[in-house]
Amino acid sequence: MKKWILYAVVLSCLSVALVACSDKEEAAPKEKTPELTPEILEEEEIIVPAVEDEKIFQEVVSQLEVAGFTVSEPAEAAIDMFRAESGMTLNINGDALLPLHLYKLDPSDKRLEIVDETGNLPVYIGSKTEKLAVRRIDNFIIHLHKGHPDYDEIMKVIDKI
Repeated sequence: MKKWILYAVVLSCLSVALVACSDKEEAAPKEKTPELTPEILEEEEIIVPAVEDEKIFQEVVSQLEVAGFTVSEPAEAAIDMFRAESGMTLNINGDALLPLHLYKLDPSDKRLEIVDETGNLPVYIGSKTEKLAVRRIDNFIIHLHKGHPDYDEIMKVIDKI
């Protein structure tokens, strides 16, 4: 008789545990998200904050397009890595692996003096500091990896700005 009572207690505990773990719990009703229609998607425009008003950014894009390069819409840049106020990247001629980086630094940033002296800007990758070859226009810096297939032609356009 003790065995039957013990079995009944164990079976009761298991039943309670199964009910507690059941997926049929009442959950808050899910909010419906509005479905995106193609008309909405076509009207949306990607705007990178804090760069659309900068004339230098606009000048670089327009000069590259005048020179015959295909320039993508601006994309977010690694402003933390460059410790910049704002920035953007541009894919030129469809090369997404080696984008053109444009950053606005604080005019009092001491690294601008380093760029003037060496042509390199210290950037911060995690706890490491690396130096990248950049071009400076006022307090703006421009970086394009030398491996880009159109590096020389792009930099000639940048030098004219």
